[in-house]
Amino acid sequence: MAKNEQIHNVEIIMKEMLDIQQKSKMFVNLLSEGESLTQNQLILLLQLKINNGMKATEIADFFNVTPGAVTSMCDKLEKLNVVQRVRETEDRRVVKMVLTRMGEEKVHAIFLKFPSEKLTDMAKILKEVNSLMSAIF
Repeated sequence: MAKNEQIHNVEIIMKEMLDIQQKSKMFVNLLSEGESLTQNQLILLLQLKINNGMKATEIADFFNVTPGAVTSMCDKLEKLNVVQRVRETEDRRVVKMVLTRMGEEKVHAIFLKFPSEKLTDMAKILKEVNSLMSAIF
């Protein structure tokens, strides 16, 4: 492959990745539109749903923030009764943040804003993109 073609391909990849990033941002903006929670709070609720709860250190790593910032965010969500702290039975020192029933309902309500067929299409396409990228990396 010629050097110019390589550079051209890298430019195309970067452009497409930036476009996807922008569209992802737009999607999160749509999710949070009209919500009383911040985008980070909504993203945390979604992460807790996907991961069936998370430890504070995992949340801090995900958001690239300090454990103190996580405590503050979780305190606010706990006051809203959408998350709760649960000690693990195997090691009582380990505390996980998990969704409450109200938190689960909130996550479901967020996605009811979108028509089912759009969500199905998006899920299918994003799985394909991730699968292709996994084959490369």
